[in-house]
Amino acid sequence: MAWSLLVLLSCLLVSVLGNSAPSFTSNMTVVFLAEDIPNGTIVFWLTATDPDNDILLYQISGRYAYFFDVIQETGEVNLTTPLDYETLPQFSVTISVWDQINPEVQKNLQIVVTDVNDNEPVFQDTPYSTIINESLPVGSQVYTVRAEDPDTGLGGVVNYTILEVIPNTPENQELFEILWNGTIILNGSLSYNNKSMFYQLKLQSCDQDSKPRCSQTVYLTISVKDVPDLDPQFLQEPYIASVGEDAAVGTSVLTLKTVDGDKGINDEVIYSITNSTRPWFSIGEKNGIITVSHVLDRELLLNEDEEVHVEVTATEHNLNIYGQEAKARTWVTIRVMDVNDHSPQFYNCILPDCVFSDDKVVSSFSGYVAEHSSTRVPVSNLSMVAYDPDKGLNGTFLLSLSGPDHMAFTVSPEKVVNTGEVQVLVWQSNLVDFEQKQIMEVEVVANDSNSHKVSIVNVTIHVEDINDHAPAFNKTQYILCVNEHCPDGTVVTNDIKATDPDTDFRGHITYQLISGNSADIFQVNSSTGEITVKNGIQLDRELQSVYYLTLQATDGGGLTGSTLLQIILMDINDKAPVVSGSYNIFVKEVTENVSVTIQAHDDDEPNTNNSAIRFKLLPTPYSDNFTLDSVTGLLTNKGPLDREAIDPSLSGKIVLIVQVYDLGVPPLYTTVNVTINVEDINDNVPVFNKNSYTFQVKERETGAFVGIMEAWDADQTDVNRRVTFSLTGTGSNNFEIHYKYLGSGKNQGNMFLVSDVSLDYERPPSNFTLVVLAQNTAESEGNGSATILVFTEDVNDEAPSILPSSLKEVEVYEHQGKENEFVAHVVAQDLDTNASLEIHLQDTSCLKRGVSVGTVCQDWFKLFSNGSVYINDGVAIDYEVCDLVQLLLQAWDLYTVEGFPANSPNETLPITILDVNDHAPQFLPLEETFVIIPEILSPNQQVAFVKAKDEDVGDNAVLSFFIDRVEFISKDGSRIPSEGLFRIKDSSDGIIYTCSIEVVTSLDSSLQGTYQLMIRAQDNPNKGSPLTDTTSLNLFTVDQSHRLRLQFSTGAAEVGNNANEIKVALMAATKTTVYIVSIKDIEVSNSRSFRAKGLSFMDAYFVYPNGTALTLNDLNILIRNDQEVLATLLQLGLVVIGSGEETKQDKEKELLSIIVGLGVALILLIIIMAVSLACTRRSYNRKLRAVKAAKEAKKTSPGYNLQGPVIPGTNLFNSEKANPMLNFSSMDLGFESLSSHNEEDVASINSLDENKVDTDVDIVMDMDPGKKPKDKQELITAEPLAVVLKAGKGKNQEKDKVLKLGEVNMALNTTDL
Repeated sequence: MAWSLLVLLSCLLVSVLGNSAPSFTSNMTVVFLAEDIPNGTIVFWLTATDPDNDILLYQISGRYAYFFDVIQETGEVNLTTPLDYETLPQFSVTISVWDQINPEVQKNLQIVVTDVNDNEPVFQDTPYSTIINESLPVGSQVYTVRAEDPDTGLGGVVNYTILEVIPNTPENQELFEILWNGTIILNGSLSYNNKSMFYQLKLQSCDQDSKPRCSQTVYLTISVKDVPDLDPQFLQEPYIASVGEDAAVGTSVLTLKTVDGDKGINDEVIYSITNSTRPWFSIGEKNGIITVSHVLDRELLLNEDEEVHVEVTATEHNLNIYGQEAKARTWVTIRVMDVNDHSPQFYNCILPDCVFSDDKVVSSFSGYVAEHSSTRVPVSNLSMVAYDPDKGLNGTFLLSLSGPDHMAFTVSPEKVVNTGEVQVLVWQSNLVDFEQKQIMEVEVVANDSNSHKVSIVNVTIHVEDINDHAPAFNKTQYILCVNEHCPDGTVVTNDIKATDPDTDFRGHITYQLISGNSADIFQVNSSTGEITVKNGIQLDRELQSVYYLTLQATDGGGLTGSTLLQIILMDINDKAPVVSGSYNIFVKEVTENVSVTIQAHDDDEPNTNNSAIRFKLLPTPYSDNFTLDSVTGLLTNKGPLDREAIDPSLSGKIVLIVQVYDLGVPPLYTTVNVTINVEDINDNVPVFNKNSYTFQVKERETGAFVGIMEAWDADQTDVNRRVTFSLTGTGSNNFEIHYKYLGSGKNQGNMFLVSDVSLDYERPPSNFTLVVLAQNTAESEGNGSATILVFTEDVNDEAPSILPSSLKEVEVYEHQGKENEFVAHVVAQDLDTNASLEIHLQDTSCLKRGVSVGTVCQDWFKLFSNGSVYINDGVAIDYEVCDLVQLLLQAWDLYTVEGFPANSPNETLPITILDVNDHAPQFLPLEETFVIIPEILSPNQQVAFVKAKDEDVGDNAVLSFFIDRVEFISKDGSRIPSEGLFRIKDSSDGIIYTCSIEVVTSLDSSLQGTYQLMIRAQDNPNKGSPLTDTTSLNLFTVDQSHRLRLQFSTGAAEVGNNANEIKVALMAATKTTVYIVSIKDIEVSNSRSFRAKGLSFMDAYFVYPNGTALTLNDLNILIRNDQEVLATLLQLGLVVIGSGEETKQDKEKELLSIIVGLGVALILLIIIMAVSLACTRRSYNRKLRAVKAAKEAKKTSPGYNLQGPVIPGTNLFNSEKANPMLNFSSMDLGFESLSSHNEEDVASINSLDENKVDTDVDIVMDMDPGKKPKDKQELITAEPLAVVLKAGKGKNQEKDKVLKLGEVNMALNTTDL
């Protein structure tokens, strides 16, 4: 038995030692990846070779393995985290391959990230603004901007562009230029006043990549600074003012205002008068007010337009940039106003040639006017000018008339300003009559409006005679008669005369006709007034029966009179009847009758025989069939009209001749043709030449010809002979008939398939039974019909198809199929009768989660031409590689006619690969360190987590987690089993399962070390055994020794409100996570509460991510090194940083302090009582005892003093024989020279008073290190003895600064408590 086992072991060793480990291919050294590759992309494949062809598993590990996801079985590597060249240009990962027999083979793979242009340039040090002088020369540097792009190559090279200049004007767009280095250059001149006071440049930077990326736009604000380069400017020019000639000296006339041309400087201006036509005015240097400086006289300015012109110069106080005075000049016009001191006068002259002097004044005028002149006609030969030398209202006067004949005339104008031409006008023309009065007289009165001074002048008017009577007729109208077409020279009348009362040549009369276009028909004798016919041919009563003429008589003076002549023409029979319109009548045969009235008229005089008309029907071939009423002209037919009885060559037209005549002597007549069109009616039905037609047509021929049919119609007209063909019956819409008219009533129909329709033998209906109808195109009641049979000839033209029912999804388990095992059968069909079908495989698609995985499944299945699908390689079928195989199939017909599709469309047979539980769960790498603080943990609180996934799917990928083992590893390396402290709560997010670790109960906060948990992940397959994976999880503990205490000068409530700010400041200084344990008020007794440096404390832990925590010294150093954080914490009230650990020794010391305090209090009470009795003695004895008490207190042991409270009234501690004074709260009176203890002792005792730990573990922080401590006396209410002691101390210290033992202690000079 032993020998057999030995042989078996040897065989096993040989088989193992004979297997070789795999090795990576030579290209697995470096991989170049672009940084813009999307997540989920296949970036490369891990490739290795194995001499034994073992199944290989691939994996990537290392610090940067999280960038990739590798499929273990295939080595396919997918990108899971975006790459960034600027952050991590290259890194390495560890790749491994395992043949599941030999040890895992690892190799370092270098990943080089190649840069792409994925960053935009970013402007630095924004915002941008600058100030430049407006005089900055062209080409000067204005500003320099800088943009940076972290990309490399051309993608990191930046150029700059000015996108827009605001204000946005064409000139401004060229005003600035930006160079390649970001320097902005001035390209044009600036002007603060004339252009713009500021500019905004919209800037952008772009890299120089082939697909450049551009930055966000920024703005450079340029403020233009004004410089003194412009002269001042006068406002509201021109300046014109007026002043009365009686104005007093010093009167203000006008204020001049200027503005500095340099709007941004506004320099002070000085005014001065540099030129003047009269030295009558002055100006204020500062205010620019012009005032009267001399007596004014307007009469001296008559030749100067009554104006004084003053030149004013405005000079700026400071010189301009050229070192010159900046000045401006303007002229001011000052008009001197007149005073009313003259009366108006009259002159015989014509403006503007008048000389207004006293010797030219006149008092009388004469003129002429025609009698009965129209209103406002001026008297002629009258040159009168009125003048007042005053101006404005002073020179304004009113004109009026008086005298014996003033009612007949008026004066113009009625109002004159200074100077005016005066006219005398006719006002009432009837009063100006030569026959009544030949000479008329009036007076012109001028009245000054202001001073009421009056001037009067006489005017003599001579009246001239005129022709004021016109010829007149006895009647206003005369009625005359004459025959139409009478001979020329026929006298119409010679009895009409006109009369004129004027004499001499004014009474001589001549006659003329004024009658428009009738002047050529009649004429008048200009001397006698006889009227005769001039052109009798034009007298036509039918054209115009009455003429109206005006006979005009004119006297020698040109006056006229007129009368109206009405000449009536007498009628003669000279007009033949006229027929109105033409007569072309349409009636339908048999069914309609002719009834038409011939319309005619005669233009001779109505109601006479000359205008009476009659009608007569002249003989024609068909006139016997009609009757005509001779009076009314009504034409009707005697019987029904028959189209067929009319000569066919006439096309149904009958022409009748009607004669229309009048009853005049001799009678006149005219004729008219009446055309009667007898219309044919459709009374014949079309007839087919056959009762039935049979046609055949091949399938698939679009628009094929089918057959011919004919129909005949017996009607005479083409409109009734033409027919239309139509089809009825099932399938008739597939056909159309092309019509052709053959003439003589014959109609042909050519039958075709519709142009886009072809017949299909395989798809019914393939044969058709139709009815063809022939119907007249004109309206009719009947039609002809025939039967058409259409048969379809079969052609092998149908493509085969695959039955959808045979393409249902098929399921196959991975790795379990056998070779040639049946999978599915695909069935094809063809509608053709002679088809021969085969199934062909076109392509195979391999999909994993809907994404193509290449050709990995190409050989898994095989297809036979009969449509049967079998497994080809069952072992190779792998769900993890491919979960869906799609076979792309086609059916082929071997006998299909050329030109038609022989194959079916591509169809897909889906084969679903079902998963088998062949992958164990896999824990994901942890990138976190878990730290726990037992003191602040509560039950059910999560402290850590792990994640795992399973490459299987469905139930095979559902994971459960278990804690197999829990150990606590102390700092000395010992392991303590710690079961029951933790539990698991799992969850899932897609394929990732999370195992959350929670504490079950409170942990021991005194333990220092690490909790190590062994976590197991297990899947849950439907069949077979579950697979597992385990991982070790470490939880680092922070024990209570790292608990630190921070004391604050504010209460716990205020510290709690500021907790977030305090925590943020501490984290900024320490770079740790701060865990706050508690915030509480400090409890102190009333007797020593004033000594407390803090009112509250905060206990906290400061933990690094790796599990280590800060010590008190570390925290102190970090905070003091960060002055900004220190200032913040001091503002929030921090005063002390100390250890938060309360030791048993501290508690014992506190208890001992309480006992000692009680003892000291009892002794102090006895001393006070003794002192009270002693105080009744004399002052000398009291002083002596006080000195003795002080000496006894000095001899007291310092060691004992440290255990009790201070002695009120001294700076010594209480002991036997000490001063028996009032036991008030202790106070430091500053007697340091009498104290035997040092500052460390004081700090130690103070720390006990404040309920703090000893000074050796405390660090006290002053709230304001720069200030001296305030006197602690301010913290309590002063008591009498303390006040006295303080006063005594002050007096003594003024001299010697130290209280000496031999001196009198004034604080003890108390007679009564």
